[in-house]
Amino acid sequence: MFINLSNLYKKYWRMSAIRQAFVLINIYTLIFLLCWLITNLLIEKKIIENIDKKLSYDIESISLVWQSEKKLALRSSKDSYYMIAPSSYAYAGRIVKGAIFPENIINFKEGFHNVELIGEKGKKLSARVLLSKINSDLFVSAQSLTTQIQINKTINQIFLVSFIFSAIFITIGLFSIARNTQIKISNIEKNLNYIKSGRLKTRIKLKGDDDLVRVSNSINETTQQLENLMEQFKNQSANLAHDLKTPLTSLRLNLEQKISSNKLNKKSIRESILQIDHIINIFDTIIKIARIQSGSERKKFKKISLIDFGKEIFETYEPVIEDRGFKTYYNSFDGSKIKLDKDLIFILVTNLIQNSLKYSKKDTIIGITFGPDQILIEDEGPGIPINQMSKVIEPMYRLKRESKGGGYGLGLSMVKAICEIHNGELIIKNRENKKNGLVVGIKFRNQTT
Repeated sequence: MFINLSNLYKKYWRMSAIRQAFVLINIYTLIFLLCWLITNLLIEKKIIENIDKKLSYDIESISLVWQSEKKLALRSSKDSYYMIAPSSYAYAGRIVKGAIFPENIINFKEGFHNVELIGEKGKKLSARVLLSKINSDLFVSAQSLTTQIQINKTINQIFLVSFIFSAIFITIGLFSIARNTQIKISNIEKNLNYIKSGRLKTRIKLKGDDDLVRVSNSINETTQQLENLMEQFKNQSANLAHDLKTPLTSLRLNLEQKISSNKLNKKSIRESILQIDHIINIFDTIIKIARIQSGSERKKFKKISLIDFGKEIFETYEPVIEDRGFKTYYNSFDGSKIKLDKDLIFILVTNLIQNSLKYSKKDTIIGITFGPDQILIEDEGPGIPINQMSKVIEPMYRLKRESKGGGYGLGLSMVKAICEIHNGELIIKNRENKKNGLVVGIKFRNQTT
């Protein structure tokens, strides 16, 4: 039985929400008891102050009467008692009416004292006493503390009942909240274990708008991204295997035929080398993208004027574009300097221009725009279907249409990686109000100074 209780205690103590509720209840209890104690002390202090004031007033009154009339004119009330011990009289131990004082009271020092009196019915009662000597006469005034003690008991009872009821309601409330919180935490933990086991389609479903719901939403978004990455990885693996299988198979068959026919010469070897280079280029491009995404290519980030940089690139590519049978123009807009890696941005622009040359018809226009905070390449090619806009930036994805030249479906993936390392936004859209054409580029965010 004790083992079961111990295990149950450990089980619930490991639940952070339950543990926090228990800690809060203990804190509330300590605060309540402290307030209770302080309140009692303050009330008792105030009561004693009021009694002391009354006793002082009573002493003055009976001393004045005694000095003028030599008699005790004040009568004892229900809670007040008085005594005079004149220097010429022996102390008899009794007052005019009401109670008996201690026999040794005349030996007390002047001032306030707490003593026990004996009432008319022989019951002891606590009292506050003030002793004062005036002209060698001892004047004693006493105030019963019975009423004050009863007030304290009543206050303590009120506090006790308040504490019991408030503790019950707070405990129920806190443990209800803690239970709901713990259910959410357990739900998150359970689903994370599912995700850890490889079930990436698992999603955490929580209701509300608290921190745990926001955390679960972030986990769901992360899981969705992880699922997308895994799906991309599978597709990339399949596409990569397909793209490599064709040239490798062709290379193998070609070499077998040449060897079997004894026609292995320099020309066939060069053809084989070209096929091998094609395979190496695929791997080099994939490795380049991986390095950019990992941040290892973040080398020479400097503040650059986009207008000056754009002129350099346009002067480089203008003759190339025109030699391929296209027209071109350059737009520039002045703006603040942008922090970027010129080598990576050059690769980005090169990929976009190559795509425009590959998919556009001759005698069409390819536009290059730099500034104020973006770089855009615009062409008059066929554009991209809306439903495939998000897919063309995935590695190894290619549109199912004829294109000039080959291609691995890696160009826009590299462009996307370069945008991300520059904290930029990849712009990719069909030209507005135009029959054909595509606009692709980068918009820099939080990079201007």
